[in-house]
Amino acid sequence: MPERLKILHVVSWFPSEVHQSLGNFIERHIEAVATMHDCEVWAPIAITGSRSTLAKLREKHGQEVREVAGRTWSVKRLYHEATRPQLLGVARAVAGEAITLNWTPDVVHLHVAYPAGSAAVAWAKRWGVPVILTEHWTAYHDIKALPWWRRKAIKDVVRAANFVCPVTANLGEAIRKWVPTVHIRVVPNVVDVQLFQPAKPEMLAGVIVGASRRKLEGAGATHFLHVSSMDDNHKNITGLILGMARAMKEVDSFRLTLVGGEHVDAAPYHKLVQELGMSNKISFTGPLPLTKVAQCMQSHDALVLNSRVENFPCVIAEAWASGLPVISTDVGGIGEHLPQGRSDRGVLLPKVADAEVWAEALQSVHQTSWDSANIRAYASAHFSNESVAETYTQVYHEAMEKKRGPSSHGGMEPTNTSKA
Repeated sequence: MPERLKILHVVSWFPSEVHQSLGNFIERHIEAVATMHDCEVWAPIAITGSRSTLAKLREKHGQEVREVAGRTWSVKRLYHEATRPQLLGVARAVAGEAITLNWTPDVVHLHVAYPAGSAAVAWAKRWGVPVILTEHWTAYHDIKALPWWRRKAIKDVVRAANFVCPVTANLGEAIRKWVPTVHIRVVPNVVDVQLFQPAKPEMLAGVIVGASRRKLEGAGATHFLHVSSMDDNHKNITGLILGMARAMKEVDSFRLTLVGGEHVDAAPYHKLVQELGMSNKISFTGPLPLTKVAQCMQSHDALVLNSRVENFPCVIAEAWASGLPVISTDVGGIGEHLPQGRSDRGVLLPKVADAEVWAEALQSVHQTSWDSANIRAYASAHFSNESVAETYTQVYHEAMEKKRGPSSHGGMEPTNTSKA
């Protein structure tokens, strides 16, 4: 059995009472690592409310213990007063934990460089341990848009990391253009393949019903699902609704369910759907817990994404683990796993797809017979807890070796060692 390392995860984003879905993909990465190593999470979270509110959050939601694969791992949400500069409050929150720590981590694993990175790097240096940076932030594609002081803080962290692990090669290339000496190892987002599975046949009085019957009868993909933050600037929900509406005029059985939007005003979307006369075909659920998202996957036929900006969203891997094909625009690192045009995992559209392009793609998916087992196999090979944990384990050991010995030559390294 491989050696269990002590990993301290310091995170810039993490689900909390302030934002319940922020950084949920980071949470899944840590859960994967926790299947093989001893993990503790420090999540500095700024609060703008009163001191009594801060005290209540610390008392009720500050600490918790999680379990995965028979092992426990701990989460400490370091609620603190919001400060200017932001780094000051984060530094104080992290220091408050670090000075009382009675164990030394083997690795400090930082998730997203800003704002937690400076503090994580400082304490890793004090302990004499390596820093691994996992990066999800799309801002590297337009880094000059950030203020100079934030760019400096991020660059210092990236330079200090022994390895930077972007979730896509596309993001890694953007980071390397900015910091050419960085050591890159791509590690994709993770999906719980036990939670996200193809639907089992629904039976009623010995008869197959529901989505299972629809698929059994070979009706083709008719029920489409979208899951996201619902931010129109990033996800282009308006464009997706227009494309679906056009396709629905040609195929009356088409339906669209939109999930998400915790911090988005969905009223304009509802109004657009009403104006298009599609209220009986396009529905909104609002935000859902992951278990409910998994159920939605099982009751639908395909996932649709019309994003303007992405890395590689977890929801694609979740759809594939559920055996669903995906239709998506070609942004970020999506094309690293979904080939251009139609493939055995879905359809990759151009970066900008109008209503006509969407209508054609939806028709194509509707008319295609999809191999859900083959789709799921790809997800299991690339995005499972086991695959991601094994890749991170290699990174940890290499970083520890580098810390002990001379630095190796940097380069873009493979996503993982699993076989498709």
